Amino acid sequence: MEDQVLKDRGDEPKEGAHCVSLLSPQLKAMIRIKKKYLKRTNSVRLANSGVSDGASHPPNRKLRRRKSRVLFPNDTLMFKPKKERSRAKPFLTLFSIIVFIQVYNAIENLDDHVVKYDLEGLERSLHREVFGQQEALEELMDHLNDYLSTYAHQQPLALSLHGPSGVGKSHLGRLLARHFRSIVDDKLVVHYISKHHCPLQEEAQHCASTIARRITEVVTQAEEEEQIPFFILDEVEAMAPPLLDTLQTFLQSDQTNEFLNVVYVFLSSLGQSEITAHVLQNSSTAGAHKSLRQALTLLHPLWMEPAVQVIALSLLEREHIIQCFLEEMTLEGFYPDPGHVERLADELAYHRAAGRQYAKTGCKQVVAKVNLL
Repeated sequence: MEDQVLKDRGDEPKEGAHCVSLLSPQLKAMIRIKKKYLKRTNSVRLANSGVSDGASHPPNRKLRRRKSRVLFPNDTLMFKPKKERSRAKPFLTLFSIIVFIQVYNAIENLDDHVVKYDLEGLERSLHREVFGQQEALEELMDHLNDYLSTYAHQQPLALSLHGPSGVGKSHLGRLLARHFRSIVDDKLVVHYISKHHCPLQEEAQHCASTIARRITEVVTQAEEEEQIPFFILDEVEAMAPPLLDTLQTFLQSDQTNEFLNVVYVFLSSLGQSEITAHVLQNSSTAGAHKSLRQALTLLHPLWMEPAVQVIALSLLEREHIIQCFLEEMTLEGFYPDPGHVERLADELAYHRAAGRQYAKTGCKQVVAKVNLL
């Protein structure tokens, strides 16, 4: 019994001691299990406290700390903290939308204005009916496209076309007048021919007052109808200084808005000697504007105005003269025999330069020669 007590304490009986155990095998098994349990519990406690219980135990592993979790009742709403929002972002978005809409409307308005004046149809008509003026017509259409693409302007547009005799200036003026009269009100297109409307130089002052009153009336009506008027002035070389002075006043930029939304087309043979010399030397009108404008400004300060765009019409070559003969003979009902047309073209006088022949009088004599057939 004493040995059993020693065993319960965990002490083994001393060697040489003789005792008789009165415990059953089942009880001994339970005691062994309890000892193992107590031993294992002590090991876990020592491991948690960081203390080793001897060499027989393996080194303790560091236990990872578990993150603490905050538990909320099921019936409680959880809210995340609000992030601070920038007030500039909505403003920038709205501003971008407004700018996009304005740009889109501007582009649509540009297309609407150009379509309204049918400039594509005008360009096709000019290239079909005016011979030998490819460069001049392209420049003319560029200016019209830029100006007529909007209604509000800082200054009027004045297109001053110059060329030698017989290159198609008057024909070009008639085509422009016919086209724009089919687009806008007929009263908003004025085709003024100097030798017809003001034939006498002594009446120049009266003519100047008359054309000033006419321009004012047409511009006022065009402003009421929200349209752009057109003034096509032919034979400007025959205009007296009072007439040119009056026209210059309407080209100023310090006028009321209605006088800034106007298109003027001047057709003249002024500067024809400069154009002829340039074409014979360069076989083109490219670059002729500088010398042409210098010559014109010596004649009158009208051509010094920023609103005036100078365009040079080229000399006509022999092939263009043949085209003039073919068209005129067709209109008069003659059969355009090629051999006959060649003989008629040879009867005209030509400038010869760089292997080309330029008619000295253009197509001016074509009508007279066809009438003699």
